[in-house]
Amino acid sequence: MDAIRRNPTPFDDLLGIEPRRAADGESEIFLELTAAHCNRRGVAHGGVVSALLDVSLGSAVVSTTSEEEWCGTLELSVQFRDPARHGPLTGRGRVERRGRRVAFASGEVVDARGRVVAAAHGVWTIWPSHPDKR
Repeated sequence: MDAIRRNPTPFDDLLGIEPRRAADGESEIFLELTAAHCNRRGVAHGGVVSALLDVSLGSAVVSTTSEEEWCGTLELSVQFRDPARHGPLTGRGRVERRGRRVAFASGEVVDARGRVVAAAHGVWTIWPSHPDKR
């Protein structure tokens, strides 16, 4: 997949996620963190950071699939390291290992200063065709 094969989803639009690059098992996804993404303490809600990681790692996995294949998150483990505050966040994902039916990916979210605010690893199920058509 040379850039981003799919159009942003309604979920991406809801959060303001901007796919920047996904190719050869790697991805880069952007999010401008605003007050709408933050909890009452003024830092990113954990769900927002987790979603950015899921999209980042998932996009890396999707970049390794054929047009016929579909994939879905089977497991995602997130480690929060530092609070994320208003401003740009970049999610980076990479496929660590890909088989016929399973892919393992890892990645991180970095802030404008390059500080890792969260990291994740996950497992994706890969189907040879759309799950509804099996």
